[in-house]
Amino acid sequence: MFVVDYMTYTPFEIFTPMHLLTIAITLGLALFIPLAFLGRREETRYIAGVSIAVVIVYHMMRQTVDTPSFGYPWQQALPLHMCDLSSIAIAVYLVSRQRIYFVIGYFWGIGGTTMAIFQSDLQYFYPHITYVPFFVSHGLILLGVFYALIALHERPVARDILTTIGITICAALILYPINLFLGENANFWYLTAKPQGLNLMTFFPEPPFHLVPIVPLVIFVFCLLYLPFGIRDYIAQNRLGVFLKKLRT
Repeated sequence: MFVVDYMTYTPFEIFTPMHLLTIAITLGLALFIPLAFLGRREETRYIAGVSIAVVIVYHMMRQTVDTPSFGYPWQQALPLHMCDLSSIAIAVYLVSRQRIYFVIGYFWGIGGTTMAIFQSDLQYFYPHITYVPFFVSHGLILLGVFYALIALHERPVARDILTTIGITICAALILYPINLFLGENANFWYLTAKPQGLNLMTFFPEPPFHLVPIVPLVIFVFCLLYLPFGIRDYIAQNRLGVFLKKLRT
């Protein structure tokens, strides 16, 4: 146990009962709400999507303002983490319906959020002031993406993998010097240092060489996120091929 801000908090550990319960609640709500709008009128689904976008943006702005008051450096309040940028992307998509923002929100949001909620770099469990906002912010990303997938019938296609890889590389090349300029308190996308606690990157080489295995890992995750849709397309094409073959005979 550690004493922080005159209160005693339990250090955070992954896959404890509280952590698993929090994950279950987060995923459950992120799936239930989009399912509730499945089959509704287009106008209703658009209004609901805009409402989700407003909540996402409001919560992100609130976190940006509140983070320094939690005792963290102001650099960490800047919305430049992958999950922050995916929040912005999926919120823009829900309002504008421009597909490129869905693509970014899907691959960055699902990939980054999954890593975040299952291998959280939190320091303490609830009731520490950062615990609930952390899972709310990542849960909202999942809500936005799942809403696009389920209620709006959006989906990624194969070429989106290459598009996202290109955007990711460009963003990383921009963020790396930003991290260096802002100093040791800035570590957006974990480009200059590995996250604290036990996680997958614990087993990577020390910085900056930890970036070497990250590249193939990111590509693998993007391909994995497309895989369910690729399998469905393959099955559908095979069924169509069999059907057309029967028509010819």
